Order: sequence, then structure tokens, then C-alpha cells
Amino acid sequence: MISNRPWCLPGVDNRLPQARRFRDLCKQFAQDAGGAEHLTEAERAHVRQAAMLTLRAEALQNAQVLGELVDGDEAIRLSSEIRRILAPIIAKGADRKPATQDLQSYIAQREGRAA
Repeated sequence: MISNRPWCLPGVDNRLPQARRFRDLCKQFAQDAGGAEHLTEAERAHVRQAAMLTLRAEALQNAQVLGELVDGDEAIRLSSEIRRILAPIIAKGADRKPATQDLQSYIAQREGRAA
């Protein structure tokens, strides 16, 4: 990892739209996983891999919307692989997040009643 620019790719013009989208995906996936500071280097590699696969899946979606023929099997494989890569990282992050309260419980608590 490049310490001062963790999601930038060496040798790539990181101003390109695809590079910016890659960084945005990495940051969001890391946030969903509880924050980049909590990720191991292996998990960071998985986040980068999932971001790259997501870029490819989005390119296929764009092509489909434009009426181009796309390989449906590739789209399905990409979706499955992204989910497989991110599931354990996101689950780990969910364990770090505080449980949220539903509105009824919050109101009851504020009014001094048990929910």
C-alpha cells in the first residue's frame, strides 16, 4: 500500500474517470467494512480486487443499456465474485458498528418507557 494515497494505483493517471471511480469504490467498500484503518493488508487487496471487478461489471451494464451485446455469463460471474470477495469483509465491519435502534424504541426510551 502507498501510505499517503492508499487507493491510488502506481503507474496510472489517477485523474482519469475510471481511476476516480476505482478510488471511490475502494473508499466506500472500506467504509462499509468498518473503516480502512481496521483492514488488514489482505483485506485491502480484496477491496481493490472487488473495486476492479465492479468497474468491469459497470462497464458491462453501460454497454447493455446502450444496446450492445454483452456476455451475460460474464456479468453473472462478476456479480458473484464481487459478492464472494466482499461478504466476509463487510460482515466483519458490521460487527464493529453499533446496533441501531428503531424509531419506536427510541421514542419509548426518550419518554422513559420500556420498549
